[in-house]
Amino acid sequence: MPRTQRDDRPRPPMPAFYMPAMWPLDLQNAIVDWLGAWWWRRRMRRLLRQDALGVIRLGSARGVVAQGASEPLRLIAQRRACWLRRQ
Repeated sequence: MPRTQRDDRPRPPMPAFYMPAMWPLDLQNAIVDWLGAWWWRRRMRRLLRQDALGVIRLGSARGVVAQGASEPLRLIAQRRACWLRRQ
C-alpha cells in the first residue's frame, strides 16, 4: 500500500524509472494543480465579464459561475487534485 499524505489520500505511484535528480513528484503535482486552478478561475471571471458586456448570456448558470469565480485558489486546487488523482 502506498504511503499516505496528511489527509490520508493515497499518493500517486512512483514511476517505473525514477532518478534522484528528478523533480519531487508532490511538488510537480502541486504546481500543476495551482496553475490549473488559476486558469479555471480566470475562465469563470472571463465568462462573468462577457455576460456583463452582453457578449454571452449565462442565464441560470450565472450563480454557479459567480461562485466559481469567487472561490479561493486553495479550494479549487484541492478539488482539482482530488478529481485528477482519484483512486
